[in-house]
Amino acid sequence: MKKSLLVFMSLVASLSMLAACSNTTKEKALPTINERIQKETKEVMEQSKLIKDTDITVDQQKKVISLNVTASSDTNSDYAEVIGLNFAKTLAIGASTEKENNLHKPENDSLGALYSFFDLNITVKQENGKVLAKGKKTTNETKITWERAQ
Repeated sequence: MKKSLLVFMSLVASLSMLAACSNTTKEKALPTINERIQKETKEVMEQSKLIKDTDITVDQQKKVISLNVTASSDTNSDYAEVIGLNFAKTLAIGASTEKENNLHKPENDSLGALYSFFDLNITVKQENGKVLAKGKKTTNETKITWERAQ
């Protein structure tokens, strides 16, 4: 009887230790979005004649990426969303090229893995300052939610 009680207590102790070990999950390291990735992304975006300027801000502490585009006065709200989406995907492609990031790149309707680590804010405005579209996406969402200028 003592032997079976001892075996039972050992089993319970072992299971408790396994459960404790499995509950200690490591938080994944945030992907790196270095100056080279940002510079190359901006260069790609600014090749378009409709885009006058771009800006990328990465807040590692708040886990937020903000993308800002200044577009020509010929740009409308419909095309502003396309510009914003392309900007987000271009940055995600750049981040996926860094081996240590180990990210899958955007494909079809997917924005890629970068935005499962960072919330995303996008603002597209005209040169005169008029905001054409604002997009937001949190890490648990799969699509950007757009707000258009009226």
